[in-house]
Amino acid sequence: MTAALSVVRTATDVIASELTTETLIQLAEREIGAIHVRGYYPADIAAEVAQKAIDHPALGHYHKQYTSSVGRVYMPHIDTKWDPELTRKYHDAALPAIADVRGMFHPHLSPVDRVRLELQELWPAGANLLRLRKRACFVGAFRVFQPTTSEFYPHNDAIDQETDAPEVQGVLNQLVANIYLQVPEEGGNLQLWLREPTAEEKEIILDVEGLDPKTVERPVHEIHPSAGDLIIFSPRMLHAVTPGHGKHRVGAAAFIASKGREEPLVYWS
Repeated sequence: MTAALSVVRTATDVIASELTTETLIQLAEREIGAIHVRGYYPADIAAEVAQKAIDHPALGHYHKQYTSSVGRVYMPHIDTKWDPELTRKYHDAALPAIADVRGMFHPHLSPVDRVRLELQELWPAGANLLRLRKRACFVGAFRVFQPTTSEFYPHNDAIDQETDAPEVQGVLNQLVANIYLQVPEEGGNLQLWLREPTAEEKEIILDVEGLDPKTVERPVHEIHPSAGDLIIFSPRMLHAVTPGHGKHRVGAAAFIASKGREEPLVYWS
């Protein structure tokens, strides 16, 4: 196995079907394009919690132009917007929000908690909750896409574009784990380009959180997940979600940062 790779390397187009130590390392080092585990979480439990997320009193929306149609339960770190007061509110709410999301699945193990445990067990150096300036981060955000009107335009995500906290220094790659709780029969597809945006594209994404789909080439992969599926990929590379039709698309998500095999993974939302 090769050493940890630079974040600019393009992943191969292989999609692994199991979450193992080998596939996790391969994904973190960009030797494969994604991990897609079908039936990772029971679809009946997922459906119950999907409705709770749709009806949740903390359901809000992302703040940028091309993401404002997408709902999320509890503030994700990206919406702290480098603002000290919003950052304080995010960290103040982190542990209560984790407890609330966990309680929505009670008496069952939540899918994000399962991912957290498996990352601890599978990664050579383990895995921990991310703390920024020694304050705990939230993990386990729900994303709620309205039928027809909600989509994610091609974009990327990178924690070092959201904070200069010392804990993010040395990050080699960032992953995201999505567990799908409810998916429309038509649309709601995950698109993966397996390349990072150009410098010009990054400027646009930082401004409006997305690129006009007509300005980019066709994605390498377009995946229609099923309820209960787990997909992990690198969000530092371009990705998008197409509009769904008929019902809400609901998922639970966690970002994961890697500093190489000798350092623990860290996760947050």
